[in-house]
Amino acid sequence: MRELVLSKMDLNSILSLSTKDKTKATAAVALSHLGLPSKKTEHYRYFDITQLLSKNLNLYQPVAQKAAQDEKLIIEDGAIASFPLDLKIDIKDEIDVDKEHFDQIYYINHIITPNVITIEIDKDMELEVVHKFSKDSVILPYRLEIIVRNGAKVTLYEDFEDENIKESLIFYGWDISLEKDSYFELVRVQDELEKSYSMVASHFVKADESSEFSIKSFDIGEGKICHNLKVDLLKDAKCNAKHLVYTDKEAVRANVIKINHKGKNAKTQQNARHVLKDKSRAIFDALIKVEHSGIGASAHQNNKSILLNDKAYMISKPQLEIYIDELEASHGSTTGQIDPEEIFYLRTRGISEEDAKKMIVLGFMREIIEEVKDEEKKDDIMKRFEEIYNRDFIE
Repeated sequence: MRELVLSKMDLNSILSLSTKDKTKATAAVALSHLGLPSKKTEHYRYFDITQLLSKNLNLYQPVAQKAAQDEKLIIEDGAIASFPLDLKIDIKDEIDVDKEHFDQIYYINHIITPNVITIEIDKDMELEVVHKFSKDSVILPYRLEIIVRNGAKVTLYEDFEDENIKESLIFYGWDISLEKDSYFELVRVQDELEKSYSMVASHFVKADESSEFSIKSFDIGEGKICHNLKVDLLKDAKCNAKHLVYTDKEAVRANVIKINHKGKNAKTQQNARHVLKDKSRAIFDALIKVEHSGIGASAHQNNKSILLNDKAYMISKPQLEIYIDELEASHGSTTGQIDPEEIFYLRTRGISEEDAKKMIVLGFMREIIEEVKDEEKKDDIMKRFEEIYNRDFIE
């Protein structure tokens, strides 16, 4: 493994880590326009990327290994450990990358990742993906690509497990291509009950004509984790995004999302809920951009946040950038504490104050959890949120 401090490297030295000429060429052009990430980078303004990049870590580049057959796709430290027998999966040296991504880490991740795990789906299916991490004090880069062919309908459940590793920084992300009339739903659950790894994940979704991209993300607990997502919607494409975040202790969780309406009659519906406790911080930085070509767009976004104590901090930035007149659009954001009148109402019915608060908070979160169609998954997600909420009262 090679020792690495990314904050001390320039563009040329980062490019020297790549052996992929095509990726290097694309990344070099994009990175030269964006510059390397710093405290002045707008989408990292409240997420201290320089502190992460200043760590002295060893670069661990995943090595392909013999994989077993299993019902789930399991990725251990960036390499395939097992996969379902009927899954079309491949390892590619290079793939086409988005040339207009807003995030520098997207390009750095592609440069220092030796191979991309590629999945091609041409039929309706459900898939479970589990990411496992076991390495201490490393930078671990890896990436996945998924191509959903014409008309296919796919639901992907994504989960993360770690062996209580220390100091490691994970770079990973999805490049998702949705062909005409396809449907792709990503249900991502990421809980970190104790401070372990940090992560910067950069994703790109291209939704072709009449396709639909749906994401339901559930971020729970500790850790310093940022998901950067860019979505391009072509004609009649749809994006349905739901985000639920519960943080405590000194967690920093960020969802930075940019959705571009590039084609006519594209639709976006985005809703987020945050509950913050202790000294934790959450960032919801969401932009829906309707370009000149996006006539007939429908774009709606909303965020609601509850702060459970005075030291919790919420950064909420729902934004619309619109270049046409013919569309439907709205956005809004509210941040506050639990309404004392709601607590009083429940207490008048014989419910204790602690139980009243719990009922209100879980009810607030349930609105997003109820969007998950699979009853077993839904119950599991609800249980995880309840567990971390309950531990607050045990301590």
